[in-house]
Amino acid sequence: MMPHKFYLSFGRHGRYGNDTAIVREDMLAAFIIGQQLREWLPKCTTVYHSPLARAAETARFEALGMGIEHILSVETLDESASKFTICKFIDELLQYTDDAVSYYHFVTHLPVVEKLGLPFLGAGEVCLLTAENKMEMLAENFTLQVIKKPEISAKMWQNIGLTSDEFEKLSADEIYQKLQKIG
Repeated sequence: MMPHKFYLSFGRHGRYGNDTAIVREDMLAAFIIGQQLREWLPKCTTVYHSPLARAAETARFEALGMGIEHILSVETLDESASKFTICKFIDELLQYTDDAVSYYHFVTHLPVVEKLGLPFLGAGEVCLLTAENKMEMLAENFTLQVIKKPEISAKMWQNIGLTSDEFEKLSADEIYQKLQKIG
């Protein structure tokens, strides 16, 4: 785990699928990236996401990997929101955050990431902002790190007990239930 600082992470939703909000392997990748964030960072209090289905689904699987139950849909994180509205939401969230809180995660879309001036994120990638404290984060004095979408290892497939083809036949809720058991 990194030393106690203040963290914000912005994840981009997974890829579109024909019959679901995101393709099933991206649900698994979101879970894995959530596990990585849980391993590297202090406990995240809340995952905020855009109301669009693919962002909500990505947030649900990332939150599962992070061990977080508080997931909130926020209109402000929609790709059509203005830069001013997005920045105001984040600034107000930080200003009124209890000092014990040191980490929030957001799942949104590329236009929102671009409006915030963050680096390009591919589908399923995360941008981590690290500051010495909340006031430094508000002053935009932070470092950036892009976390690439993880590859799904053979070990993960063994843990799930399914092949990729079998996995593709499951519903999003069935995948979620399988991943809950792995935790």
